[in-house]
Amino acid sequence: MAKDSEILTQLQSILANDQLLTRDDDKAYYTKGFRVGKGQALAVAIPQSLMQLWQVLQACVACDKIILMQASNTGVTGGSTPDGSDYDREIIIVSTRRIKGVQVIDDAQQIIAFPGSTLTELENALKPHHKEPHSVIGSSCIGASVIGGVCNNSGGSLIRRGPAFTEKSLFAQINPDGSLSLVNHLGVDLGNTAEEMITRLEQQQYTTGTAVDWEGKIWADDYAAILRDTAASTPTRYNGNPQYLHDSSGSAGKVAVFAVRLSTFEASDKTESFYIGTNDEGELVELRRYLLENLSELPLQAEYIHRNAFDLTVRYARHMYWAINRLGPEALPSLMANKAKWDVRVKKLRVLPTNFVDRVLQLVNTLTPKMVAKRILDYRDSFEHHLMIKADARHAAELQNLLSQFFAAKSGQFFRCDAREEKDAFLVRFGVGGCTISYCDYHGISADRRLIAFDVALRRNDSQWRIELPPELQAQVLEDSCCGHFFCFVNHQDYILKAGVDAQQFKHQVLEYLDQRGARYPAEHNVGHLYHASGEYEQHLRHLDPTNSCNPGIGKTSKKKFWQ
Repeated sequence: MAKDSEILTQLQSILANDQLLTRDDDKAYYTKGFRVGKGQALAVAIPQSLMQLWQVLQACVACDKIILMQASNTGVTGGSTPDGSDYDREIIIVSTRRIKGVQVIDDAQQIIAFPGSTLTELENALKPHHKEPHSVIGSSCIGASVIGGVCNNSGGSLIRRGPAFTEKSLFAQINPDGSLSLVNHLGVDLGNTAEEMITRLEQQQYTTGTAVDWEGKIWADDYAAILRDTAASTPTRYNGNPQYLHDSSGSAGKVAVFAVRLSTFEASDKTESFYIGTNDEGELVELRRYLLENLSELPLQAEYIHRNAFDLTVRYARHMYWAINRLGPEALPSLMANKAKWDVRVKKLRVLPTNFVDRVLQLVNTLTPKMVAKRILDYRDSFEHHLMIKADARHAAELQNLLSQFFAAKSGQFFRCDAREEKDAFLVRFGVGGCTISYCDYHGISADRRLIAFDVALRRNDSQWRIELPPELQAQVLEDSCCGHFFCFVNHQDYILKAGVDAQQFKHQVLEYLDQRGARYPAEHNVGHLYHASGEYEQHLRHLDPTNSCNPGIGKTSKKKFWQ
């Protein structure tokens, strides 16, 4: 208890009152995951500068507390929240959401991003330069952070750019002897001491443009070639791939990242999208191979959605894609945080159902129109499988010609979207991520117990797309939702199980089936607390954090100090 008092006293000397949360109601948003996962934490520290972050880390290390770094808390595998209450030390959640900042450098060819900067913030910073970041719409819709994506090797929806990756970052690391170091691998001279490095970085007192600055990769520049090899028996990307593990990249919270250096990309002047429908999954698999092998230039996105996922999204996540459309993706994090606060207040009242807020949201959903273009709704009625492909306008004619040739003797159909249809198609697609959790919240179903999510990287030469359950497993499913990054062959499959089903046994059997198909998992959402880290990945995590003081237990590894 003395040490608990000591750490709180130290944090109070560093942070203002609204930056240190100790009441359960205030901590609720940070201790519960967006999709799954929840646990206990002694306090939530919310530094608002890199210097405060360094001081908070120093205090946590001095008092031997677990450090759980959290950016936007938008992960879907519970990896940025505590997991239960069986840790051997108290947890301090360090939220970086207020440490915003994007520095555009080298004539906008690169950027340096701070811990709280979101993908939306980065998009907006690059728009005046006619540039865009590694990832755009997708995770940005729920306020995902730039650094969170790098730490998790997140894949995103953009076909040409691969997983978020850089070899250049500034990060704090706990050494084997328990001391804390600030490691500068940004490729710019910031001085020697931690305080000097932080001050010079925050004030942008450094120079770039020398040959040394450019040594080291700042994006997965080999990804397009990997994607086009459709005969390969390995996936395009998966979490823990040694090819993309380096310092902060793939670190999964085992180091505290202060800044990352990333590449920027030329923005498209104009895009064109095509909406495809079919009742034959095999046609889509064949189309993927045909386009990857014949297109002179890869499209920007190719996103799949199954009819079940479409229906669940339009019914239960309508408020999410409505909010993105009307308020912009940057509004979603604060809306989610406010909802979490109201959930806690309602629970304390005890006179209303614990899911009262969700019932109100779903009532609004039932009373509002679907807000989806008519041709898309018509395709929903006609086809089970939906694919939307977005390309640079200058390549649209080639893509249309290839689609026309392909579907000339096929059962599927396609149309070229107008501006409204393009917007609606991708809003629905990226609302899918919240549809099953919204379903569970409304129906009072424990997502932790009955929502099983699979994030799967299929073999590039796989002849199947969907997960095919045997009848005895399918009978245990109440609802299911499938979407994915189709050209990357990354499948996101959610199952809401019927009451009484053994969820762990169900998951084990599905993973056995995926192993037989040569798939790797997770594909892009990090191992979190849902998946076992591979042996190679665990060794990487041990190397980054030898005392196991940062986010212990990730990848179902030890939660004990020194990995005991």
